Amino acid sequence: MKKKYLTILSILIITVISACGPTPEPTLSVADVQGTAVADAWIALTLTQAAIPTATETPIPPLPTLTLIPLPTFTPFPTLVPAATLPDTSATNPCDEPPPIKPEGDKVKIKFVNKSSGNVTLSFGMTQENSFKECGTYSFYLAKFDEPVVEVLAGCYWGYGWVDGNEPSTAQTPDVLCVNDTSKTTSIWITSELITFH
Repeated sequence: MKKKYLTILSILIITVISACGPTPEPTLSVADVQGTAVADAWIALTLTQAAIPTATETPIPPLPTLTLIPLPTFTPFPTLVPAATLPDTSATNPCDEPPPIKPEGDKVKIKFVNKSSGNVTLSFGMTQENSFKECGTYSFYLAKFDEPVVEVLAGCYWGYGWVDGNEPSTAQTPDVLCVNDTSKTTSIWITSELITFH
């Protein structure tokens, strides 16, 4: 029984001693920490706004007065005698124009074969008018390895092609190409440098 009393007495002494100890430090909750951060942000914003100088109106200076200065007076030029009338060179060569839409002359078929390494923009023009006074320059676009068959006026032609691709170049006819046979399709090859019969 003595042991029982001693145990109870020990528990009471420990309880009294622990009750007399220092009080624990208070801690902030998560909501208190968030509220403090928001308050700090508002304080910083308020101080920043207070540091901005106030806008004050500045007077606009008056515009300078413009003074007009009179221009000097020029005397008119003497009348010039007209020069001799020169011949009118503004007339264009009809072979440099597009061909007629409905030609009266014979037409021939040509098969252009693109043997160049790229796409070709081809100008194919007549060197002189046919018996119906018809003439013109055709324009064709040939994709790489393209072989279109086209109809043109019978006659003699020059050719010039712009080849694009990895190695751009120009192809042209070394001689005039005359195509007059209406019963067959004439084959003309275009390489990276030449436009010739094949």
